[in-house]
Amino acid sequence: MNNSEKNICSIIIGEDVKFENIPNGLDIDFQIQNNQIIGKINIIKSSEKFLINLSNTIEKKFNLELEITINENSFLELRDESDYKYGTDIIIKSIMSKNSIFEFFRLNNFKNNTKNTFNHNIELALNCEFRDFNFSNGSNEMDNNTTVSLNEENASYVGSGVMISNSTNSNNDLSIKHLSKSAKSDCSFKTVSRGSSNIKFSGKVFVDHGCSKTISNQISKGLVMDESAKISLIPKLEINNDDVICAHGAASGKPDESVIFYLKSRGIAHTDAEKIYVQGFLGEFLDKISNSEMQEKAMKYISTHC
Repeated sequence: MNNSEKNICSIIIGEDVKFENIPNGLDIDFQIQNNQIIGKINIIKSSEKFLINLSNTIEKKFNLELEITINENSFLELRDESDYKYGTDIIIKSIMSKNSIFEFFRLNNFKNNTKNTFNHNIELALNCEFRDFNFSNGSNEMDNNTTVSLNEENASYVGSGVMISNSTNSNNDLSIKHLSKSAKSDCSFKTVSRGSSNIKFSGKVFVDHGCSKTISNQISKGLVMDESAKISLIPKLEINNDDVICAHGAASGKPDESVIFYLKSRGIAHTDAEKIYVQGFLGEFLDKISNSEMQEKAMKYISTHC
């Protein structure tokens, strides 16, 4: 979908909150109360497609509580491409009504001496699709938690996370709950751990009784670049129905030295050869991003940080 087909607007959060180009059909309310940002986004006109750019310019810790409501047959694309210099505490609750689509892109830069937390709980109704993509360079302490509840038939989740870090003590938890039949989920997580980084990913897929025709795929991979770096990948499946297709996989290790050697034998310096290898590793799942503009931005993000 081209941006020309969307209503594009912006929410800019600094010492106060500014709105740009807010169209009819989009109800937005943001207020700052005692250093806490309280926000609501409500899609109330189903015939329109909305793109919201969320920007942070605040010169202190970013504390946000956000409620998102997407009504029937609606489309919301939410982008956060902010730099967070002073740490974050973000809590989001989203509710999707039937036949709605929600695309959420986070391409963020964090300072390595900060603490950051992110929690997102989202509920999906009949025929909803949630597309969730997160790219991060990590920070000193980081906790990411996302819970996706596929409450009704044909609800669908697809998402990818990428973390590239030199300094992170990071915990990443993803819980996908299949609570109705014929729901689908497809998630991937990739990380590169350098220095003394310790990165953990726990992905749980739960399939309830009566949830036949479930399809779920989960894969997590990591590259350990230095002796002191650590990666822990923990996939979990809890399946309470036999009529399902569920798969998971996890693998981490050092780069393939034969590939690095091959690149160096072609006259490429070791540092550049390693970067090419890492870019290829992290870019494996970018084709899940159907939005060509954001796929290009994700590739640029990986290239810049690896």
